[in-house]
Amino acid sequence: MAGIDDVIAITPTLKTSTLLRAGPGSFGASRGAGHSHQGVDIVANQSAADKSVYQVRATSDGTVAYCQINGSASTGYGYTVVVDHQNGFYTLYAHLAINASRGLVTLGQAVAQGDIIGYLADLANGEKSSGNVLADVVAPYDKIQLHIECFEAPQGRSSTGTLKDIKDGCTLDDPTLRLQALGYQSF
Repeated sequence: MAGIDDVIAITPTLKTSTLLRAGPGSFGASRGAGHSHQGVDIVANQSAADKSVYQVRATSDGTVAYCQINGSASTGYGYTVVVDHQNGFYTLYAHLAINASRGLVTLGQAVAQGDIIGYLADLANGEKSSGNVLADVVAPYDKIQLHIECFEAPQGRSSTGTLKDIKDGCTLDDPTLRLQALGYQSF
């Protein structure tokens, strides 16, 4: 039976340039009005013109089930990629830099563990993470972060519309312990 260790087999970002965000970035943190944070925020702890520092990689093999802006460039999840791991588990990667990430993967494309599916930022071109990323997370690297979720839902779901088409009735899984086991530090 598949589990979170199978779908987060490697780190989604480079550990040397990112940290797990505690407090409001933690799984289950209050988001007001009865909502809670459904994933974990991984934020930049350094600045670089080379966008390879900000690469986001598929944590396990799968098929791209969603790859588009969710919300807008400044609201919602921004540019988001969802990978269906074909075992009842999905990973969601949100707040990706739009221009640097768009077109790297397409709906229905097979991805292998470690494939680059997006970027947190492309500072050489003035681009930071998209969506409702909070400022001053790790100054001066604010607004450079990944929101990652792991959830269980029937395999084979995909959408060119909303994430609800994929996540409807899903069970959220907390990836924190797995990410820490892979070597992420928190702040």
